[in-house]
Amino acid sequence: MTKYLQYFPKPLLDDLANGRWLPVIGAGMSLNASLPAGKAMPLWGDLGKAFERDLADFSAVGPVDAMSAYEHEYGRARLIERLSELLHLRDALPGEAHRAFCSIKFDLVCTTNFDFLLERQYESIPRFVNPVVDEEQLSLNVAADGTVLLKLHGDLRHPSRLVVTEADYDAFLTRYPLIATYLANLLITKTAVLIGYSLDDPDFRQIWQVVNQRLGKTRRQAYAIAVGAQSADVARYARRGVTLINLPKSKKKYGEVLAAAFDELAAFWRNTVLEVSTVTEEAPLRELKLPREASSRLIFFAVPLHRLPIYRERVFPSVEGIGLVPVTADDVVSPGDSISAKIDALMDRAVAIVVEVGSSWTAAELRLALSRSREVGSSAGRAPLVIQVGKTRSPIVSSEPSLSLLLTIETVTDDEQGLQRLLDALRDVAPSVEQQGLEPERLLGAGEHRAAVISAISLLEGTLRRALDKPDWSRVRRPMSMTQLLELAMAQQLVDLPDPSLIKDWIRIRNNAVHTNTGVSHEVAKTIVDGVLGLVAQIAPELR
Repeated sequence: MTKYLQYFPKPLLDDLANGRWLPVIGAGMSLNASLPAGKAMPLWGDLGKAFERDLADFSAVGPVDAMSAYEHEYGRARLIERLSELLHLRDALPGEAHRAFCSIKFDLVCTTNFDFLLERQYESIPRFVNPVVDEEQLSLNVAADGTVLLKLHGDLRHPSRLVVTEADYDAFLTRYPLIATYLANLLITKTAVLIGYSLDDPDFRQIWQVVNQRLGKTRRQAYAIAVGAQSADVARYARRGVTLINLPKSKKKYGEVLAAAFDELAAFWRNTVLEVSTVTEEAPLRELKLPREASSRLIFFAVPLHRLPIYRERVFPSVEGIGLVPVTADDVVSPGDSISAKIDALMDRAVAIVVEVGSSWTAAELRLALSRSREVGSSAGRAPLVIQVGKTRSPIVSSEPSLSLLLTIETVTDDEQGLQRLLDALRDVAPSVEQQGLEPERLLGAGEHRAAVISAISLLEGTLRRALDKPDWSRVRRPMSMTQLLELAMAQQLVDLPDPSLIKDWIRIRNNAVHTNTGVSHEVAKTIVDGVLGLVAQIAPELR
């Protein structure tokens, strides 16, 4: 049940599913930090008043004026020290809103904040975060995964780069033209979503105004997320070309409302990114067309690209032979910059995740897998089994001593014993034959007619594979087709098919349901489900 998604326009949600959001985090987000009793994070205006009180006989016209006067009076070093005190640099920890926001798999986030709350939250997940402060960092690809955090105004660890006084703001566009150009390009190609951001920042407003003037009506719409905003706030954002998403006030605090909304957005992206992606392999496509709550047979494999052909030849047929479906990130082509979201969604649907660490990508996928298993396990959900393949235990795995659903296997491609260990582990977590046998009827009863047909044909195929299994099954290059399975089953008198063309018609309906999203009526779905269960009863009477 979602409570806050209804306040987000459909085009904005579509942009999220397609990886086109540009989150811009402002000072309001830092209000959600966790602090010792008696301490609180200041708003931008409160920060200015604190500096104004430190100055004798001085009345500031705004925060920037107050901090500029403070620097003039006491110097840059003292300004940085005072900012660190007021922002509780030592004590501030990420709050629930930070946790929920960082669970959304954004590859790029912008912020004008000077603190390190986002970095600390990403590191605790753990997810690699690359803070970009200087222009020379823009051309560096220090990691193929994780989140790039563009700190537009620098941070407290880089005093000379900090944009906080009048002189800093006045010189921003001339001192950092590449950052300004980079931000402008992002605003042209992505949908800006402002969070805890008041639009009082002159640098951002100037760049946003240039984009508006150049593109006119063809510019992308920008949005801001607020909680219980007044009509004057809505009008102020509208004057600046930004649509305000005004979440309703409740008994919950501001941060709790944001956290709940972010959790819903993360779940929405996880559930929809695969719908807008192209799945290039048939078996994973069929599994991914089933509802998320259906019994899953997916096994996610994260292996170095140069090792993938070996896995496809030596491992995947054996996994398919026990009725499971291997899938890799390369089997799914996702839109935009949503690679992390795609991998997260695949892991969410898998009952087990197999990772052979041998590249920065697979190391990142192992971190994501461990994070996913820990997160789902703590919420009493279905946590996936994580299997690390490698002769040495990864330091990433060693940092998770308390994770129960974790297994290390030395090798699965060169050692039959290792492969057998993998298959035994996967059998333990895969849905039972009895569960798979009940799934078509359950889906039919729930009104999931397309899913019931897909599940029924998959059940028939899996039952045939188990009944026809041979000792050398794992040495075949690719599994037999459904037609071949049926012909062999008939030859061995495992099943009686008075009208084989009927099965072909069922497969055609299933294929249309998978590839064209064609609807299936209740009557057709019931006919196929009943027919399949009748055949299954012939092949494996113990299931009925």
